[in-house]
Amino acid sequence: MKCLFTRSRMSTTTIVPQHVLRRRAVDLSRRIYASLPWGYRVAKLFEVLAADSLDAFGRVVTAQMILAVVRGIPDIGGKPASDWIQDVHRRGPDVLPPGTGRAFAGRVYKILLSKFSDPEVVEEAMAHVMLQATRGKIHISNGSDIHTAQSLVITICLNRARDLLRAQGRRREDSLVRDREDEPREIDITDPEAFRDLDRSISPGDMNRILQDAARVSPRAREYLESVLRGDSQSEWARELGVTDSAVAKYIRKVRPKLQEVLREHFRAASVARVASYDMRAVRREVDARYSYDRRCIALTWQP
Repeated sequence: MKCLFTRSRMSTTTIVPQHVLRRRAVDLSRRIYASLPWGYRVAKLFEVLAADSLDAFGRVVTAQMILAVVRGIPDIGGKPASDWIQDVHRRGPDVLPPGTGRAFAGRVYKILLSKFSDPEVVEEAMAHVMLQATRGKIHISNGSDIHTAQSLVITICLNRARDLLRAQGRRREDSLVRDREDEPREIDITDPEAFRDLDRSISPGDMNRILQDAARVSPRAREYLESVLRGDSQSEWARELGVTDSAVAKYIRKVRPKLQEVLREHFRAASVARVASYDMRAVRREVDARYSYDRRCIALTWQP
């Protein structure tokens, strides 16, 4: 009897450790983030440092929408928005869980930043609108849908920012505050090119000086800003340091106001430098034009 044997090859499976996979994913994410326009990464840094004021804005505006019985508000703390009406009426916005309305506040911030490219104007405009909402002076129609209510808040913030710029007497030629009222009102804040003007607001050279000053705030402050510019989340930075998320959150809350001030000081200095540069270019153009005109006059009147 003849027997046939078939030789099979055993396939080997290589198991990659989880920490190696995580490191590869982080490296890939950082490379992708580094390929985004510089202005987009600067905008993200501004937004991260403004987290405290955005949290407050989100809660206050959401509270007003709850009281106006706006339709379409997502569940809050596992409960329908309508279940919060009595609590908000008695105790105010602080009764809402942390993070309520944070996504909308971030959206408003990005829209204003893409329009005006000035974080101080953005934050002042949003703070004013938040104060008006707290006083009950933002009138959201009862029973309106959430899109209509949010559009109203965005429009009020945009108008307030424009009023601030007019009050400051900013010149139209200043690229930071170029009046774009004739442009479409819809802004795609997911498009990295929406923040192209911030390329000139804070250059990579400016950021290096900011990082140097941040190191004077706290030994870890520079590392924190660098992690944000790399696109790392708070959890990723905590994992890299080998500490808990809560420890990192506590540290960030402590240094964030000081880092905001460092960033604002450099932004103001860069703004002054750009305005001065513009003025000098304008003077040179006028002088060159005058000189060219005088030369033509001399050429026409000169007799050999």
